[in-house]
Amino acid sequence: MSLDASICLYNLTLQKQSASINSCVGNFSGKKSQEIITATSNSLTVYKPDVDTGKLVNVLTTQIFGIIRSVANFKIAGAGKDYLAVTSDSGNLSILELDLPNGQFNALFNEPYHKSGIRRLSPGQELAVDPKGRAILATAVEKNKLCYVLNRDLENNLTISSPLEANRSKILTINTVGLDVGYENPLFATIEIDYSDYEYNEVTEYEKYLTYYELDLGLNHVVRKNSEKISPTSNLLLQVPGGNDGPSGVLICSQNMISYRGLEGEKVSINIPKLKNDQANVFIVSGVLHKMKNQFFFIVQSNNGDLFKVELLEDGSIAISYFDTIPLTTSLIILRSGFMYADTQYSSKAFYQFEKLGNENPFTSSSDEPIEELTFERTEELENLLLVDIQESLNPILDSKLVSDDAFTKIYAASGYKDSAQLKVLQYGLPINELVESDLPGVANKVWTTKLHKADQFDRYLVISFTDTTLVLSIGESVEEITDSGLALNEETIGVQQIGAHSIAQVHSNGVRNIKNGQVVSEWFPPAGIKIIVSSSTNRQIAVGLSNNELVYFEVDERDRLIEYGERKELHTRTVSLSLGDISEGRLRSPFLVVGCDDSTIRVLSVDPKSTLESLSLQALSSAPNDILTCTMNGQLFVNIGLENGVYVRTLLDERTGQLSDTRTKYLGNKPVVLSKVVVSGINVVLALSNKTWVVHETKNGAFKINSLLINPLKFGFIFNSEECTDGIVGIYKRNLIIFTIDDLVHDFNITSSELKTTPKNLLRYKESTIVAQNSSEASFIEKFDESLELVKSEQLAPNERIITSGVVHFQSKDASYVVVSVSKTVESSTEYYINTYDIDLNFKHATKIADAAYSIVEFQGKVLIGVGNHLRLVDIGLKQLLSKANSRIESVSQIVRIESQGNRVVIGDIRESVTFLIFKPNMNEFLPFADDVLPRHITSIKLLDYNTVIGGDKFGNLFVLRATEEASKVSDTNSTFLITQDKVLNGAPYKLSNICNFYIEDIPTSFSKGSFTIGGRDIVIYSGLQGTIGALIPLLTKSDIKFFHNLEKAMRTYKEDLLGRMNLMFRGYYQPVKNVIDGDLIETFNTLSDDLKIQIANELDKTPREVSKKIYEVRTMSI
Repeated sequence: MSLDASICLYNLTLQKQSASINSCVGNFSGKKSQEIITATSNSLTVYKPDVDTGKLVNVLTTQIFGIIRSVANFKIAGAGKDYLAVTSDSGNLSILELDLPNGQFNALFNEPYHKSGIRRLSPGQELAVDPKGRAILATAVEKNKLCYVLNRDLENNLTISSPLEANRSKILTINTVGLDVGYENPLFATIEIDYSDYEYNEVTEYEKYLTYYELDLGLNHVVRKNSEKISPTSNLLLQVPGGNDGPSGVLICSQNMISYRGLEGEKVSINIPKLKNDQANVFIVSGVLHKMKNQFFFIVQSNNGDLFKVELLEDGSIAISYFDTIPLTTSLIILRSGFMYADTQYSSKAFYQFEKLGNENPFTSSSDEPIEELTFERTEELENLLLVDIQESLNPILDSKLVSDDAFTKIYAASGYKDSAQLKVLQYGLPINELVESDLPGVANKVWTTKLHKADQFDRYLVISFTDTTLVLSIGESVEEITDSGLALNEETIGVQQIGAHSIAQVHSNGVRNIKNGQVVSEWFPPAGIKIIVSSSTNRQIAVGLSNNELVYFEVDERDRLIEYGERKELHTRTVSLSLGDISEGRLRSPFLVVGCDDSTIRVLSVDPKSTLESLSLQALSSAPNDILTCTMNGQLFVNIGLENGVYVRTLLDERTGQLSDTRTKYLGNKPVVLSKVVVSGINVVLALSNKTWVVHETKNGAFKINSLLINPLKFGFIFNSEECTDGIVGIYKRNLIIFTIDDLVHDFNITSSELKTTPKNLLRYKESTIVAQNSSEASFIEKFDESLELVKSEQLAPNERIITSGVVHFQSKDASYVVVSVSKTVESSTEYYINTYDIDLNFKHATKIADAAYSIVEFQGKVLIGVGNHLRLVDIGLKQLLSKANSRIESVSQIVRIESQGNRVVIGDIRESVTFLIFKPNMNEFLPFADDVLPRHITSIKLLDYNTVIGGDKFGNLFVLRATEEASKVSDTNSTFLITQDKVLNGAPYKLSNICNFYIEDIPTSFSKGSFTIGGRDIVIYSGLQGTIGALIPLLTKSDIKFFHNLEKAMRTYKEDLLGRMNLMFRGYYQPVKNVIDGDLIETFNTLSDDLKIQIANELDKTPREVSKKIYEVRTMSI
């Protein structure tokens, strides 16, 4: 990788692409439950259905540094689990095993079969598996087929043979499936085209054949067993059960028809029902077989989204009936538990529950040439399925905008296709599930919940502390105020804790009260004139800090009595916070007391009986600690510190020595940070409260994460655990009390959406409004939405008009903003092009005819700049049309598709001639090109980073940064004559742009934005990809950081084996060598490595694994 310290970017994928290739279901974990694996081109996601809640739980997502082509599951006889077969651009057939306890896939085999890359002769475009798990057939688009024999060795381990070839020249393979033939020789069926007779002829329709390939296990040889002509529109094969479950054979799906072909020559077909009065051809795009105890059926989906139930009847006929209508899918999966997973093409993935099994009076046919046309009526609501869960998908993102406000940074994305089109808003943070919100009698300071007895399963009291008073509420079927709890209600409570077996301790400024069964058992008072200012407690311990700088420590005896330690610890500075850590399993007490002092230090004291209140370690901070919380995460003890200056600090506490290490920080806001421990999904999580509410947690692989919580800024929060709400959180803000849960710690973005009329073209922002231009073959719309995604105005264009692009322009001459829309207009048999102008409320003003299509519209110096073919046109608004002010022809480009501007400088992106820099000369009223790229690039999006630098993306998935040289920039601003007379270089501009960065993201970039997700964070580049990718490019500013991450990336590429055997450097440099971009996705997998491999890589860098993890954490939290 080329590395230049002048600029270096760190690439992170924030939201992985969601365009699925296909999905499969199996018993991958080795347990009785089924898991669903969904494959996109660069990731594998494992979902586990929760049959109790009807939800799909994301248990594992693995990023692949390669391009997945196909996946299939298989289970060999006698094995306790399913395995996953994967083909990719690595040229390997990969056999993966799911290791859920360790949260990873293990590669059992990576069998090379072809050179890397994706070619039509490369097997692996499709995978077909023998139902008994004995063989896999990998087929190429043309000619090649490889068959692998699967078996077990003496130790019951999976084995795979060398591939057996079944190649046929000039044969195209459309679809492949493994047939159910029991334990006879494995048999595969394919749809093929033999183009040898048509190679030099123009043919509109090729003949297709259903061809059978048999693996002879005795001879270890693959033979073409049989071939028969089938409909030339055939596109999909579905396996039919054999043996005791069915007649075996295959279903062939073709235009308007589904046919059955048996292995003994049986033939029967049936027409696919159509909507009444709709004569359009119908194709089946996906289908699934479901076997039950004594029967089986198919659910297939047409290209219109309609589901049909198909059955093979005992009398040899075939039956079909309308089932329901859902969005188009790439795969359908039916689970034994009565659920169906729809892996949709363009909208969110859907999880349905079967309520009925469909129409009891289906259409039937016993002929192979049915003539009866079947019709049905589509139902508006689902009849046989019930939608129980969705998994958000952004595919495809046509345009996006980054919008920052005082509360949260949001990404507005125009996503979807036709009926599934949506305007989506992505907020970087975790959503909450609000259960209760109620008013309080005053502004509360803190809130706690407590049990009455240690053995209680749920909390019994909700204690709310106000200034000088305390309110106690019962937790049960109803919430009622309690006055006989024994707590001092006329005091401001500092802390509440269930202690011992049956008691409660209340700490207030004037004492510590011990309560049992609602009665005050004892009360401890500080010396006269001295107040308690802070406290911390566990079930067996209480520590309080006094206003005279003394620490008092109590322990609870077997009779629930508070016993004060004989000596008090006097500090030389004021105590501002205390924390006793979690009590580890098998211990009676927490061994440490962490003390925060106003001299900006924390001290770790021992509370072991042999060394009570002895100082063990000290750590200096950048500000006074406002709050301290010691808790266990992933089996390690951490001290969480909230500082007065709004910085959150986390440091590791050694449980043997009490020493502090591995300190990490993040700026949360300008308010002092308050901390509290809560539980989410059974794991400890820290709430950090400042300007926003933050959640601190560790992922399954040990990565440290801080996410904002999408809720009003809380003043305090605490665990809430009741019969109706386990693992809940109770919080206070202003005069409100709220009870909520956090259901998802996995996804970084919370997505809300609003329906669009049809496919979006581009997205515009004006103040607090969002305007979306939409276009389809049927109609075009412009819609305006407010901040809450409510539709404000919808404007439909004329039936013969189609939107190309749009922009919001503030015209200086009118001192008003307008929506300017490029449209094509069909007039009789010709197409004309116009620029329509609307006011900001979408009222039509006028239309201006132009010579060619305009693919880019931007504001430029109070006017509108339009790219028309290879012309740049500057126009102003008039009363009846737009008025031309300047027109420049750019000889070196062919079709301008993107325009960016700053000052007098304009950057254009061409459909195939990359990027050109131009300067506008007002005295000449002309745009002069002065620098362009040396490489042809098919531009999809560009964004100016500064006056001389542009970032862009092309249609092959490449990101690049180009920069004008200092000489070119200086000449362009000062010397117009030189630009006109200077000789052109390579038929282009006088100067060439410097290529600063290159990187491959395996998605087509559709937009770039500059901004930050965090308060005070560094500006970064946010990009979106067509297939649903959201990514970030973080600039590395110091040479030491650049060198560190470059060396770490190099070590990761050397020592970390890729799951599918693809070389990371080749993948990221698919079309051009990687230059000045660090693969942050690869770097972040460091936390998933084994301890030995972490140590090996860290030693290469002269660092410890903790130091490496800290650096990885710091670069992410700079702006995210």
